Amino acid sequence: MRRSPITSLIIPTLALFLLLAGALCAPAAELDDSNLFVEAFNAYQKKDYLLTIDKVKQLTQVFPDTPLKDVSLLLLARSSLKSGDNALAARTVNQFLSEFPATPLRSSIEDDLLTLGARLHKGEKLTENRALHMAAVKVRNEQLAIERAIAERQEQERLARLKTEQERIAREKAELERRERERIAAEKAAKETIRTATAVTVEQSRIAQAGQNGTLPFEIANRTGNSEEYLLEVDAPAEYGAQLSAETTPGAAPGRVTVGAGQSFKGAISFHIPSDRVDGERKSMSLKAVSARFSDVALTKETLVTITAPLVRVVARPASQSIVPGGQVRYRMTVLNIGSQTAQELTGRLILPPQFEFPEAENPQFHREGADVLSFKIDPLETGKMSEYYLNLRVRDDSAIGQEVRYRVEVFNGQLQRKETFASSAAVVQGK
Repeated sequence: MRRSPITSLIIPTLALFLLLAGALCAPAAELDDSNLFVEAFNAYQKKDYLLTIDKVKQLTQVFPDTPLKDVSLLLLARSSLKSGDNALAARTVNQFLSEFPATPLRSSIEDDLLTLGARLHKGEKLTENRALHMAAVKVRNEQLAIERAIAERQEQERLARLKTEQERIAREKAELERRERERIAAEKAAKETIRTATAVTVEQSRIAQAGQNGTLPFEIANRTGNSEEYLLEVDAPAEYGAQLSAETTPGAAPGRVTVGAGQSFKGAISFHIPSDRVDGERKSMSLKAVSARFSDVALTKETLVTITAPLVRVVARPASQSIVPGGQVRYRMTVLNIGSQTAQELTGRLILPPQFEFPEAENPQFHREGADVLSFKIDPLETGKMSEYYLNLRVRDDSAIGQEVRYRVEVFNGQLQRKETFASSAAVVQGK
């Protein structure tokens, strides 16, 4: 049933009011953006997309300024797409692109989501389709069957016409012309034989870890009756440094290989994934084998490489946003890993503002590195997990009233040699 514009505004507003009213009656510890996101993320991992949508909506409504908003919007868009709500998926991915134009997470967005967003931006009305996937597969298979039947009939008719024409020409042309036709026919047959009897085998998809080396085996099988020579090329992102090598001679660059009749050549594409790649990024890599005899005979196989990596986020909130000179403030700091790989070799540093003093006796987890610099150890975090830390600080007596205070958190991943910086939520100095 289609809702009126007024109803569409009233229902979300009422739902938000009821949600906030319940939050005010419940203990403050029950609602937490980190926990809500982890619940949404784990629901998505279990393919419970409707629950994921509910959790993300609750998170963004109760915590509109959450530092997890970018990944929350992505999670909401993907869940909406997979649950059939194309309109919500399009609105959400457009909101993400508008609010986070410079984030590297843009490269992980699925093409289907980008297409839906573009359609909505053009003013197209998007409707829900619960049977989209099955309907598309069925229609495509039926259409392919029709196209194959037409192509086969046309090919049979073409071959019949070609045969008739060749026979007419053979009767009318001289012996020299007949020999030329035979030469052309032999070359065409040889090309077609190479195309149909050469098999290039490469995995269609490969998952690779950021900061790690990868190897993609391939095989070129020559099933023709002659020894054939091939020129090999690999097309991959420049930053991957992809190289070809033979299976029997690692490190060699087999740009030109000869394969005997009925034999195979086995090699590998070696590459390195840069450590700065984000989780879910996809890049294509292709292998081309060109006949050394006929430059217009080429066989290409493409592989889609999907990157897996840890994706660390830090949320640091004070127990109270109001602090007073000479008083104490307690921060709860949560480190989350929402990537598809375990985050390892993590170390953390805190850079304190001049308004804070660090009482060492009250903070055994943290170690002073300088006047305003603290370090702490972060244990390995599996995907979908988080660690919590509590930091007790003293507000300096000379802190200016009304000043907004934050501290910075730096997380260094020694495995990937990558550093990320996050800011804590703000606390404001109030008068006593």
